[in-house]
Amino acid sequence: MKHFTVLTLCASLLSAFSLYAEPVVYQFKKLQPAVEQQLQQVLKSDEYWMTISGKALKQGVELPFSAQNSFVRVAPKFDVANTQFIEPLDVSALSLTPNSKVLTKGNRAQVEQVFAQKEMNDAGFTDGSVALKVKSQHALQQLTLKTNQYLIDDAKYLVHVKEKHSDVVLAVAASNRSTQRANKLGYQSLSFTDNAIQIKTMSAKLISPTNEKVTVDISNNHFNFDKALAYFGAINGLYELELQIDAQRANMPVKRSLKIPFVNFKQTAKALPNVTFSASQSHIEAKVPLMVNDAGRFSLQATLQGSNDGVRFYDIATVEMAKELNGDDSLSLPFTTQARYSSYRLNNMVLKDQSRLLVLQTPQKLFRPSI
Repeated sequence: MKHFTVLTLCASLLSAFSLYAEPVVYQFKKLQPAVEQQLQQVLKSDEYWMTISGKALKQGVELPFSAQNSFVRVAPKFDVANTQFIEPLDVSALSLTPNSKVLTKGNRAQVEQVFAQKEMNDAGFTDGSVALKVKSQHALQQLTLKTNQYLIDDAKYLVHVKEKHSDVVLAVAASNRSTQRANKLGYQSLSFTDNAIQIKTMSAKLISPTNEKVTVDISNNHFNFDKALAYFGAINGLYELELQIDAQRANMPVKRSLKIPFVNFKQTAKALPNVTFSASQSHIEAKVPLMVNDAGRFSLQATLQGSNDGVRFYDIATVEMAKELNGDDSLSLPFTTQARYSSYRLNNMVLKDQSRLLVLQTPQKLFRPSI
């Protein structure tokens, strides 16, 4: 069975079908597997990030660690609305020192390796990042990240801590779509893999496809938005919820960050069940009526099945058709095959909105009309 997740949605919808304005029909060489759209996603995090000022970085920022091997990346945050120059980072000016109030003698961390901007750029980080690889004798501890480099006080920097092999893992099961006018996204579970970890504070912000950011209220297993979301589908990109959690384990602080991608869903069209079939010498055509709420380009994929006794149905072929629709209409799927059966039905039907990148229907019910 083929699954649609929110991360594969864009790729699955950006097919050659969406590149043409005219109707397009394609019969697959092989039968296509059943499609099931996943409405829930499970995400895990062994990392956290924060935005700090140049002043804070000069004074020192406390970072909690929960693994013996960690990777600390620091990068300037460029704001397109702010033309202020941001000083490039000198990795040799950065230091990570133990918090003496927490660490005992002999329980020390050391910077095992440093990565300057050129090395990070060669590794694919083109945002001016530098990094420190930290090795520690003890997992739970706090270290102070500090620079002796001159930085502008109100310049912004991203600090990103990745804790490899940490047993402090945040797991979230959440919906991967928000429904029109619901103004919220539900989550089914949110917890650490270690039940002894206590969540102290939790906050979230919504990041739109155009990078607008607003604070989100969290209550009753929902992330609640102040107003309706402006964009439907994934044509402009996905929405993201950025989650920040401060917790405690064995009286030591731990932090985790997590991004939850999702799509704002709207039922822009719906396939109706009263399918009709017609047959010629070399084709069987299935005509599927559609109720169209918003004009756009829609595609319909389905597998034709045939039967002579109305009980045992056999797969014949899979066809997909895409067409621009401005109102209620129908899509006709022409299957190149001879009429060998007395009755036919459609199976594994998938309706997509290609104009907005939405999977509208993956119905499990079968259509059973006869010719």
